[in-house]
Amino acid sequence: MSCNYVHAREVIVHAAKLVFLFVFSCLILTPGESTGRVGGKMFLDQKDIMGVIGQMHARFGAGEKERFERGVRQAAALWEARDGNPAEFAKFCLTQFMTGKDLDALFTRYENKLEQLDGHMTALDLQLKHEMHEDTGPLVPVDRLFAAFAPGAHLSEDLFAGKLAFTALLNFPVRSLDDMLRDGGKWSRRQWAEARLCARFTHRVPAGVNQALAAADSAGSTYIAGYNICMDHVVGKNGKPLFRKGLKLISHWGLRDELKAEYADAVGNLPRQEMIYVIMQRIISQQIPAAVIDNPAPDWDPVANTVDGKRAEREADRRYEHFLDAFHAQRLLDPYYPEAPTAIERAFKIEREIPEKRIVDLLESVLDAPVGAKMAKMIEKRLGRKLRPFDIWYDGFKARAGIDEQQLDKLVKGRFPDVAAFQKGIPAILAALGFDKKTAAFLAAKIEIDPARGAGHALGPMMRTEKAHLRTRVPAGGMNYKGFNIGMHEMGHNVEQIFSLYRVDHTLVAGVPNNAFTEGFAFVFQARDLQVLGKANSDERTEALKVLDTFWSTREIAGVALVDLGVWHWMYAHPEAKAAELRQAVVGIAKDVWNKHYAPLFGEKDSPILAVYSHMISYPLYLAHYPLGLIIAFQVENYFKTHKLAAEMVRMCIQGNILPDLWMKKAVGKPISAQPLIRAAAAAIKKIR
Repeated sequence: MSCNYVHAREVIVHAAKLVFLFVFSCLILTPGESTGRVGGKMFLDQKDIMGVIGQMHARFGAGEKERFERGVRQAAALWEARDGNPAEFAKFCLTQFMTGKDLDALFTRYENKLEQLDGHMTALDLQLKHEMHEDTGPLVPVDRLFAAFAPGAHLSEDLFAGKLAFTALLNFPVRSLDDMLRDGGKWSRRQWAEARLCARFTHRVPAGVNQALAAADSAGSTYIAGYNICMDHVVGKNGKPLFRKGLKLISHWGLRDELKAEYADAVGNLPRQEMIYVIMQRIISQQIPAAVIDNPAPDWDPVANTVDGKRAEREADRRYEHFLDAFHAQRLLDPYYPEAPTAIERAFKIEREIPEKRIVDLLESVLDAPVGAKMAKMIEKRLGRKLRPFDIWYDGFKARAGIDEQQLDKLVKGRFPDVAAFQKGIPAILAALGFDKKTAAFLAAKIEIDPARGAGHALGPMMRTEKAHLRTRVPAGGMNYKGFNIGMHEMGHNVEQIFSLYRVDHTLVAGVPNNAFTEGFAFVFQARDLQVLGKANSDERTEALKVLDTFWSTREIAGVALVDLGVWHWMYAHPEAKAAELRQAVVGIAKDVWNKHYAPLFGEKDSPILAVYSHMISYPLYLAHYPLGLIIAFQVENYFKTHKLAAEMVRMCIQGNILPDLWMKKAVGKPISAQPLIRAAAAAIKKIR
């Protein structure tokens, strides 16, 4: 590796870390930013509040009593000395409380203005991260700084300072999760929109905390986006390359997908799969040489762990440093969420609106289902060997199993030689999925394809004048099958994002209940990639194999999600832990989950493989969305067997952001459950036998 390469990389890393440390130090040095809620003591006392309520009663009468009493208490809970004295609070309430047509006008203003704020902030963020997210050429250090800059960090506090947040709290109800679970099924669409409006203002988080979160997120995402392994320089003990020329894989996505692709090759795949497994273990343990990360120059023997035949300095613990940075940034939020004072509680109680225990029970019901052991025996028989830990990614149930991926690469490259061709091909892709010409054209006009620097992702527009963005890798010479498969996944996200914004009745409820639902639609689209390519087979055996593939995939990612969750519980129990201690804990937790749920099927103990997922670093506490998304996708897919995807997807998406189980009941008639997938897998295995 050249000195210039080393210097550039270290400058970039140092610059990103400086942003985080600067913001973090500002937080420590500016206690004035803390709010009255943090210490549990409100600025306005009960006497102040009752005085205002008395004045409101005199002006608005008993008919509005329930509304103004609730509104005054909601606003008072977050009012601070800097917002005004008690007399100014009273004046604010008397002036800004609305009734009748004025209340309707106020609701409309918030809906319209917040859409514009969200949309423009998203568009601005898109531009600031343009070079980081898209393959625009070599990065320079300032790209990291722009990506870490969060102009929206002050937005929430500005909305409080400008009294816009307080006006919403004064006029519309704050709904707890218990309220929604108890009464949400009876609410009107307007009531749901009002609930989502006030949910934006129930916590007053200082701008510095939001900036710290953005900095940690950007640093983690940047680290992962550049974590590429040049596989054509990975060599065996004989010094010869094991992989094809030009192959460059991002961790973990690219490594995993390459390993999965090897199941299509009946001869010679095991040595390459074993090598990828070794590479993954080197990444998890941080024994990977720093010199081989995103560097096409040296030859690396992962088994001997030598670079150009010599020992080389390991990466140290940078992976776990970023993990800890994300944890410490999340901890800054804890004091501002008294009802959910950890990132774990916020992830389930607020973000997903599903209790942690319920999701863990769903995941463990899949992991403990007896059909898993039967499938393991079947896979072992198919492979003609004992299972290895990396067989959690066994890909032989897919419709493309047995199709040489190089043939699929050739087919995809011929159809999509560049980004422009993929962009132009969107209407035909959607038509192949059953969308009529008008709807396909509408969607295609709202989706913009970008060449991804990372593995790929989707970004929704957030306002109705903007486009959704689809990122996937498009190498020189044309898109390959992996890029197309990921592209189909991201297109599922985009179509959901467009329908649930452009076609929803209230933009305040735009979107879906949580990210597991958009992942569900992404999986639905991804599963139809061969259909789009004209290679699909829909006989009974193929359908049974598809069920087994979904179950095995859900079983794999369920364990990963449990590891992610277990690590966050460990960090909260050990808040002062160092990176090396976290590394040891992650490996230990991964092995524990493996030994409990996988070793009995695989016959091999103590594998750390479940800890390889990059989401742990770049998307904190996100991984549970994937198994939940697969469970949701299976229920939706079952519904699509007797209903047309295109029309029904619109109907489902325009429900918007309501409670998860309520959404599912309205979409397919039943709440979220893993049992349909488990039962279907048990039936499918009998058909395959």
